[in-house]
Amino acid sequence: MSAFFEKFRRVTASTNYQPEIDGLRFLALFMVVVIMHIIHYINHVFHDGSWVQRKYWYTLVTDGGTGVVLFFVISGFILSLPFAQMHLKKEKKVNLKRYYLRRLTRLEPPYIIALSILFFAEVYVLHKYSFAGALPHFIASALYIHNFVYQEASTILPLAWSLEVEVQFYLIAPLVCTIFLLTNKYARRGLMILIIVAGTFYWYNDWSVPHLFKYIHYFFAGILFADLYCTKAISIKQGKLYLLAGLVALAGFIFFNSQMELYSYLLKMCCMLGLFYLALFNKEMKSVFSNGFLVIVGGMCYSIYLWHQAIISFVGKLILKSGIDYGDSDYAPIFILLFIITVLVFSSIYFLLVEKPFMVFNSKRQWIRKSVS
Repeated sequence: MSAFFEKFRRVTASTNYQPEIDGLRFLALFMVVVIMHIIHYINHVFHDGSWVQRKYWYTLVTDGGTGVVLFFVISGFILSLPFAQMHLKKEKKVNLKRYYLRRLTRLEPPYIIALSILFFAEVYVLHKYSFAGALPHFIASALYIHNFVYQEASTILPLAWSLEVEVQFYLIAPLVCTIFLLTNKYARRGLMILIIVAGTFYWYNDWSVPHLFKYIHYFFAGILFADLYCTKAISIKQGKLYLLAGLVALAGFIFFNSQMELYSYLLKMCCMLGLFYLALFNKEMKSVFSNGFLVIVGGMCYSIYLWHQAIISFVGKLILKSGIDYGDSDYAPIFILLFIITVLVFSSIYFLLVEKPFMVFNSKRQWIRKSVS
């Protein structure tokens, strides 16, 4: 990669950095940003729902939201790995004070800054809400309790619902990871698998207000992978057959529609977990997800996730006022590309100016040296 693009590479304090994890983050972003939000916006705002109509394709667009649960699996893996190393390999003890300080100094500032900018824009620029009306929602969002207090997603940053779930897991992860104290590997992994399977069936097609326990099975999938990775329970699989299996799992994760039938949902989840497994343990799939472009974009996932919906809305409004025949479906691919480029450009600037400095700060302070960042 050129020196220019290297500026946008994430900075990590970890000595166990795995680029394929950022590659998986790219996939999760693609599902959420491109499939769910960009295509959905074009279909509903530019075409009044007439561009994508068939049930399979229409629901597949909203099913792009399953990229969020891939983020949950990733979080389960990276947050539990230091605890797995501590309990299972008797490596350096995780300093809980540093563990929680890392959240405050690495992830909170970019979130609060983005939330404050959006609050200011919606109150004083767009005049969407009054200051008094928006302030309670801002405070609830800043404290990650909007889902609980209002029983709905944040009115300022709607996607913060998933960040609230992430924070809930972050807070109790040290407690959850005491599962590694079970010395019998079959009992330990069996319990994890039981939680994963039970949660998969119990919460299927549940559209209630999001909370941690609704998604805990995805985090436990990541914890199980951390167990297998840490203990080297599975050798690195090589060969073109595994590469082919990985590509099939990738296609299945994208194109199986979990909103159609239970079996399709189960197949999609199996493909997601199989893909994660192969990205960790197969040399060829590791190489695919360690691609420089995927790693750099995936490494900026936090900034992109925070801003993409607002950018899509802003650019969309400009197009609506431009006089362009946005209802012509021939322009749709151009609009998709335009949205992708603007999201990447703005988010990259935010990453470089806001998020990355806090990454550098954490790297210098050497928070949790034995974790995957």
